[in-house]
Amino acid sequence: MIILGITGGSGCGKTTVSDILRSKGIDVIDTDIVARLIVEPGKPALNEIEDYFGKEYITSVGTLDRKKLAGVVFADSKKLSKLNEITHKYISKYVDEYIKDYSGDIIGIDGAVIIGSGIDKKCDYILSVLADKGERLRRIMLRDNITEEEGKKRISSQKNDEFYIENSDYIVYNKGNKEDLIFEVEKVIDDIRSRN
Repeated sequence: MIILGITGGSGCGKTTVSDILRSKGIDVIDTDIVARLIVEPGKPALNEIEDYFGKEYITSVGTLDRKKLAGVVFADSKKLSKLNEITHKYISKYVDEYIKDYSGDIIGIDGAVIIGSGIDKKCDYILSVLADKGERLRRIMLRDNITEEEGKKRISSQKNDEFYIENSDYIVYNKGNKEDLIFEVEKVIDDIRSRN
């Protein structure tokens, strides 16, 4: 089985690429969904976040106040690193368990922070999705209902395109045309299958 990491900055279109892969019969683990599962009330990751960041990031019903925490970590790289340090080990364990029971020839792992997180060590190939910064900002503001300033902070807290280019086996550019993106993703799948 081939493990393909799918990554890129916020608003680049990782989800769209993952949906294309799924439409081709390739299962994709969405680490954003996993990240929500591991911080449910009573889970050790939530307890660690509360211990480090404080009770003010836990709502009155005991859930993580994701928007409040995002406002802090995307403005402070040390706090973002700490949050990643806490969550990555739990995400990694979940991914291992999921892959163990998978029977397809290729499986994808979709995540904003794959390179350097330890998840990249599990991957045979890394596919990065890149997009124009202005387009990314527009998508993030629309998707997450945040201000332009919050969106810019989020983008500036993430790696630049050169980082992804240097650390990836494949690059696809999401220019907003879905047919072009499907074509690019199909080329990647064909190349991976031809190599293996």
